[in-house]
Amino acid sequence: MPKIFEKMLQGLKYVTFIPVDDDPDDREFFQEVVGELPYEIELTVYKNGQEFLNGMVARRDSLPDLVFLDLNMPVKNGKDALRELRTMEEFKNIPANAICSTSTSEAVQSETLLSGADAFISKATDYGHLKKLISKIFEIDWKNRNVDQKNFIITTL
Repeated sequence: MPKIFEKMLQGLKYVTFIPVDDDPDDREFFQEVVGELPYEIELTVYKNGQEFLNGMVARRDSLPDLVFLDLNMPVKNGKDALRELRTMEEFKNIPANAICSTSTSEAVQSETLLSGADAFISKATDYGHLKKLISKIFEIDWKNRNVDQKNFIITTL
């Protein structure tokens, strides 16, 4: 049983997952992939970082288990949204905030680590890759994960 789903064994019904992406195709891929996984998942999708922050404040009594933020989005990008989220006391300890990007730049990866991300994920190139990536991420014990440069980048390779 993947670590993130241990709470299901404790009688809780589902795990909450929030992908934030401005690309409608990517949002649809997230919804399809999550629907195929063998878990009960509450999925809330946002289109940009500001919409995500507004949604988090509105749902502050029901924090997500996992958040994916696209790096490059209009209105507010993923890095800025995460940095702002981490300044709010009630959101400092959400255990799994991942920045997704097509960039492989070490500078971008370092900036996302400094922004408070728990992981940097190379954005999936196709549906099958996304499914493998999300499955792999759900197997991580986020609450006990020590983030350092070595295990910060997550790929399916």
